[in-house]
Amino acid sequence: MGSASRLISQYFWLLSVPLLIFGFWAEWQDFVLLWHDSIIYSHGFLVLAGILFLLYSRRQGLSTLTIEGSPLALFLLAGASVVLLFAQAADVRFVRLILVPVLIVLWGWSIWGRAFPRIAGGPIMLLLYAAPIWDDFSPLLQHITVYVNDILLQFVDIQATIKEFFIVLDVGTFYVAGGCSGVRYLMVGLFLATFYGQLYYRSHLLTLLLVIVAGILSMLANWLRVFGVIAAGHYTNMETSLIENHEVFGWVIFIFFTLIPLFFISSKLENHFRNEERSAKARQELPQPRYTSAAWPVISSLLILWPPLVPLVVDAKSKRVSESWHPTLVETDSGWRGPLRHANIWQPEYISPDIELSGVYVSNDLNQVQLHFTGYRRQTQTKELIYFGNKLYNHQEWQLVSTMKRELGNDYAAVPKMVNETIIQHHQNGSRVILWSWYEVGDVLTDSKIEAKITGAFKKITGDSRGALWVLAGRCEGLNNPDCEPQRAVFHSFLTSVEKAL
Repeated sequence: MGSASRLISQYFWLLSVPLLIFGFWAEWQDFVLLWHDSIIYSHGFLVLAGILFLLYSRRQGLSTLTIEGSPLALFLLAGASVVLLFAQAADVRFVRLILVPVLIVLWGWSIWGRAFPRIAGGPIMLLLYAAPIWDDFSPLLQHITVYVNDILLQFVDIQATIKEFFIVLDVGTFYVAGGCSGVRYLMVGLFLATFYGQLYYRSHLLTLLLVIVAGILSMLANWLRVFGVIAAGHYTNMETSLIENHEVFGWVIFIFFTLIPLFFISSKLENHFRNEERSAKARQELPQPRYTSAAWPVISSLLILWPPLVPLVVDAKSKRVSESWHPTLVETDSGWRGPLRHANIWQPEYISPDIELSGVYVSNDLNQVQLHFTGYRRQTQTKELIYFGNKLYNHQEWQLVSTMKRELGNDYAAVPKMVNETIIQHHQNGSRVILWSWYEVGDVLTDSKIEAKITGAFKKITGDSRGALWVLAGRCEGLNNPDCEPQRAVFHSFLTSVEKAL
């Protein structure tokens, strides 16, 4: 190994901390916000502390690592960094956050070889226990919790009627919400078991067995917690304070039915398998080619740094493109008048748009069409076209009647081949409105949210982060027009006039 490689091996640890902080700065911020704002993921700070403790306890092994580059790991790191780049551009948070520990392990593996994941891979991957993927299990755990509590209530002769997530008793109704699914206890139990196994066990199989036991005990604790609240409500005629405030009660149950049994089980498992662990011998590995050049940490680190640097490079172009974007409502031929402002048939609910244009067009035979445009000059987090907070209509004012894809073919250049057709009905007066909606991302028209999201990611990387919603709206007049067919013909007439005017 040359002198340069020896220096990098000796001092690269000092550079790796700021490197990993800067390379994943946006992701670390999202992790902290997730752990601070979400009750389900508030244990994330505990997970981070556990990871740092395990890495500190293995500092001696980490200090002995020498550069032994891995072509396979470098290839996987390059692929993962490309995925991260597109996840950042599309702002798919759960993908970005679960990629963080994967990229760190691949980064270390590509520099120091297999020894790095063997020493540090386990602790680093614990970060997945604090990533936003576990709440997707809540519906399944809710169903299991309701099912088990139905059995427990029958066992103690408490009459109950089950209606999905509602448990109906004579004294009142209990709703097993997402927070009652037990996903928090499950995550904490699994993390503690994995942490203990990595701290004291040498066998991966033994750690896996402890994790399975922890998962079962965690779910058991939650079932007993929910049962205790329901039973207390039944026997006190719903006057117990546990019904409204059972957070502390839940953690007490978790300690007695998960942590304490897990402590004794973990020590029993350790003693039982101690001889097997001591007798385990490292397998002889075939000689591998050694890559000790100082170029390995440089290349690997550049693959970590380039995803956050790309937006900085294209930022000037994004700003220039957004400032030069001045969309307008279309002009039609002589068969239509408009757009008439402040005569809206309907209004969407989109969060913080940069541009909102809307107007009603009236034909010579007095048919009406509203054309609406909602645009974002530069899409950023919580200020983007495809976002869960954006609604096509006000759900308190309108109710959904039907939704489908409507094929228009290649007849209109200003509209994609397919649009989203939505029919809504007013809660108060029962009037119906038909909506044809589509998305414009850069210069691409699409009816698909997924395509709009993916296209937006590609466009954002090239310096164009514009995005817009286009909607045609019309009233379905009269009781003889429940399916809005006449208004569809009006839409076609309007689009034809727009096509002639282009």
